[in-house]
Amino acid sequence: MRIDTYITEYARKSPHNVAIEEGKNSISYSCLDEDINSITSSMMDFGHCRFAILAESGIQYIKMLMAVYRSNNIAIPLPIELPMFSLERILDTAHINNIIATETQYSRLGEDFFECFETVVVVSNDTSVKTLRKRIVREINNPDTRLVLYTSGTTGTPKGVMLSDRNLIANAGSIIEVLDIIPDDKAAMVISPHHAFGNSIIDSQLMAGGSIGVGNMNFIESTFSLIESGISIFYGVPSTYRMLLRHPERFKKAFGNVRMAASAGGGMDGVTVKNIKESNPDITILPMYGQTEATARLAYLPPEDVDKFGDTIGKPIPGVILDVFDADNRPVGPDIAGELVAKGDNILIGYLDDEMATEKKIIDGWMYTGDLAQKLPNGYFRLLGRKDDLIKIGDHRVNPREVEKYIENNNEVTNVFVVPVPHEIMGNAISLMVIPGQGTDVENLHAFCRKNLPGYLCPREILFIDNPPLSENGKISNRSIIEGYQNVKKSM
Repeated sequence: MRIDTYITEYARKSPHNVAIEEGKNSISYSCLDEDINSITSSMMDFGHCRFAILAESGIQYIKMLMAVYRSNNIAIPLPIELPMFSLERILDTAHINNIIATETQYSRLGEDFFECFETVVVVSNDTSVKTLRKRIVREINNPDTRLVLYTSGTTGTPKGVMLSDRNLIANAGSIIEVLDIIPDDKAAMVISPHHAFGNSIIDSQLMAGGSIGVGNMNFIESTFSLIESGISIFYGVPSTYRMLLRHPERFKKAFGNVRMAASAGGGMDGVTVKNIKESNPDITILPMYGQTEATARLAYLPPEDVDKFGDTIGKPIPGVILDVFDADNRPVGPDIAGELVAKGDNILIGYLDDEMATEKKIIDGWMYTGDLAQKLPNGYFRLLGRKDDLIKIGDHRVNPREVEKYIENNNEVTNVFVVPVPHEIMGNAISLMVIPGQGTDVENLHAFCRKNLPGYLCPREILFIDNPPLSENGKISNRSIIEGYQNVKKSM
């Protein structure tokens, strides 16, 4: 089965039940199914081809995503929050011939952006479809691929995670079981649906016959209003909760009838958990852990253990096996550090057009997460950090080396070093240490970052240094960069 077939099933069983709400607009399962069919007709004769989806996060996006599924093609959502150069990098990497876009996005990016596509389909606000250009190019794709999600890297070569119908159904089913989602549940989606977490909200809610309330975090008051509209499950990354908790009385009022606060994208700190519980003693807090390569989720921390084992990711979700392996790919015992590995029906097929990366990620049926971890005697898992030094900023994983290279290649500097620094809302932010060149100007560097990088990558400060931050053995590492930064700050 595909995710969209569940929509058809609920359109028959409960046609008038609301599937999605967005502001003052809502759509029933019956109307949603009809609109998906209408859009699907424009793509039926392509035969399992790649379709980029360019749409704002709302009802139209979900219709278009499900239409690509229903037409037996491959959906590749483009995160519209990324700057143009990042979108172009994804398109270059994914070798996409076809695109389906909303009128809003078509107007925003302009005709020139769409010139590189053989087929361009535009969906209007009333779901009428215009095929501006159509040329079917035969493609050879993995026959099981249904969705390709790009990891949230912002520079360098992005990786496209290939997911199958089996992956999507398995992960949604596990989430439904863990969260006990029923048709009466209405979930808030205030994070991007173009990434794994947002996509999992869509899949699990629609597969369970529930409803989705679509919003965003751009305006705090509208987010609280959405929660008060009958939301029973709220999803967010830890920084989402921290932002909302800056308004404690408003939070208490809005979350009064929310039965579950689910999180992913990093550990939920004890202070945040405490503040949520004080606002609503009856609320269930359920932290979850996952990766795009796992279709979203791998583990969850049972609510009864949130206080005692809040520094862990808990246990595997149903259908998933987790373990910790040493450098020789062998299981290690409890409390011994190694790399977290996973098996299950939710594990990616591979990376799009990248067999080498796939072979490194999946070995003997195990997916290597890149996270260092320990298995505790009670079967829970504790994360110890990343093997590759990625920095977690909100729900984004940032490779500091790629950011450094991008800034160096586009500015008059000798070297740039990205430093992770604490942030009261996002968990982490970045500062820069820069070895200046002859024409380096700090204000120009700030302006370049504001113009060319997403907001979460704009540095909190830029410090000029004279020498590279070397370790005792003469190498540059994340640790030596952080230590170098601390030494510079002490001397200021």
